Amino acid sequence: MFEFTASSLDTFLSYGFKTTAFLIGLAALIFVHELGHFLIARKCGVIVEKFSIGFGPKVIGFKSKGTEYLIAAIPLGGYVKMKGEDPTEELTDTQGSFSAASVYQRLAIAFGGPLFNFLFAIAIYIGIYMVGIPASGTDVGKVHTPSPAQKAGLQTGDRILEIDGEKIRYWHELQDIIHNAPGKQMEFVIERDSKTILTLPITPEAKETPDLFGDKKSIGLIGIERLARRIAVIEKGSPADKAGLRVGDDILFIDDTLVMGFSDLKTAALDKPGQELTFHVMRNGQEQIFKVTPELKTAIDLKGKEVSGGYMGFGISGVMVTEKYSLPGAILRGMKETWERIYLISVSIKKLITGSISPKNIGGPILIYQVYGKQAEQGLIYFVLLTAFLSINLGLLNLLPIPILDGGHILFFLIEIVKGKPISESNRERAAQVGLFMLLSLMIFAFYNDIMRVFN
Repeated sequence: MFEFTASSLDTFLSYGFKTTAFLIGLAALIFVHELGHFLIARKCGVIVEKFSIGFGPKVIGFKSKGTEYLIAAIPLGGYVKMKGEDPTEELTDTQGSFSAASVYQRLAIAFGGPLFNFLFAIAIYIGIYMVGIPASGTDVGKVHTPSPAQKAGLQTGDRILEIDGEKIRYWHELQDIIHNAPGKQMEFVIERDSKTILTLPITPEAKETPDLFGDKKSIGLIGIERLARRIAVIEKGSPADKAGLRVGDDILFIDDTLVMGFSDLKTAALDKPGQELTFHVMRNGQEQIFKVTPELKTAIDLKGKEVSGGYMGFGISGVMVTEKYSLPGAILRGMKETWERIYLISVSIKKLITGSISPKNIGGPILIYQVYGKQAEQGLIYFVLLTAFLSINLGLLNLLPIPILDGGHILFFLIEIVKGKPISESNRERAAQVGLFMLLSLMIFAFYNDIMRVFN
């Protein structure tokens, strides 16, 4: 007999929720990508015979205006089948066929999928920033000693209002201005103790710091961290969860270390796996004490090396404000966000190809499933933001010049424009075989990485 407990029901519901989030997100990405091919093909006068979300046997479908719309059994992709797309297909009437379209029209159709992925991301970001998204305010946490900020008299708890006459509302605005102004003296207008307004001249000093990929770059720094001590998220079953910590708790001290920013948390707890630590937290106006023992966890960094550290299963944030814009501001912010993500992913792909980033970081459907589940649990806004990021990812990956991907087709059409004639059928077939082998190898490798992450 099977024993059905409350915990097993929670587990079942959790997996069901994560699976639903994963399928909805994946379906949206595939639909938008194929919609780009579909609409541009229609605009170019090419007949679309099938529009499919998924591969394999048909689950459900209908036909309208000569196109069969269907959902297939394997939800790991999709396709748009156009008349005359297969070069070996014999047509009695070539009107409305893909092969009869001009090379520029075929190029536009191939680019349509990635283009719509980018436009989809921009649309998501515009909507998000019009509704409003939580963002870190400009409250100062830790002030490093010595530093330009400390020398100028900036203190923990100060709120930065303006820099050189420009109003500052969010921490990322503050970072952008400081990072881009090494050696330039600037006037910082700050609020202290919620009542005193001060003006402090501070000159960021140029320092070489590693970026996300570990590459050294020179930026301006004044030696401050954002205030971060409130628990914003806790993973179920983690050491923090088992110890009784809750979302909304403010961490005051860990043992004897005052916590004002992430670096305090790192030195006081994350660097001490296996040690029982005393957390002093403020909850509902009362100080409470909890015992937490960070677990030793090993992960793979971008270089493919194993790194170990303490794991407690919670994330901290500072004083949060709502980042919200009118439509024009949201459009600019959405386009900026999309461009930054395109740049970030493009550099990641380049470094993967050159070997600067370990291929162990490549993930497949299992990783996407896990990440979608976690983001969906945190709230709709984080689920939607992940969908925007993955849409950009999908668009860029499809632009890689690999035969059978959109980028491979685009490359063939560009060669055709230069040569004045299409690539021979035999060369296209050989290239398609190579492309299929590359794609299958990549998928198998991604699945392998996913499985190893699960077991590890």
